[in-house]
Amino acid sequence: MTTRKLNWNRWMQDGDQFLKGATPKGKKSILGNTVRYNMLSMSLEGYIMAILDYHQNMPQNHTYSDLIYGLEEVMPIDATLKKRILKYENIQSICSLEKYHRSEPTDEDLVDLFGAIQEISKIAHETCIENV
Repeated sequence: MTTRKLNWNRWMQDGDQFLKGATPKGKKSILGNTVRYNMLSMSLEGYIMAILDYHQNMPQNHTYSDLIYGLEEVMPIDATLKKRILKYENIQSICSLEKYHRSEPTDEDLVDLFGAIQEISKIAHETCIENV
């Protein structure tokens, strides 16, 4: 039997760092909304990948949908939180050259997405760290 080294703690660290970078405390960000959206997306990926790696599972891909569906394989996710996250998936569709699309997220989009990712962060920290 082989032992697999868990990298969930690295994914968690990435999630924390991207979330912090996308949302500076006490001052207006010098980053545009598109960059902040991308950093929030990387944060979401980090937290979900931490949970999945902790459970020795991986998603089919790294789109919002694939990450959420992967998460649902290892734990239940609140339907409202799921819907809240997935509604921002189409801000960027950059994986296909034929269907390439980007739009600028609004400040309100980013505030809502940030709140949803904070919920995922809490779930990730509770799932991984408290179960060590």
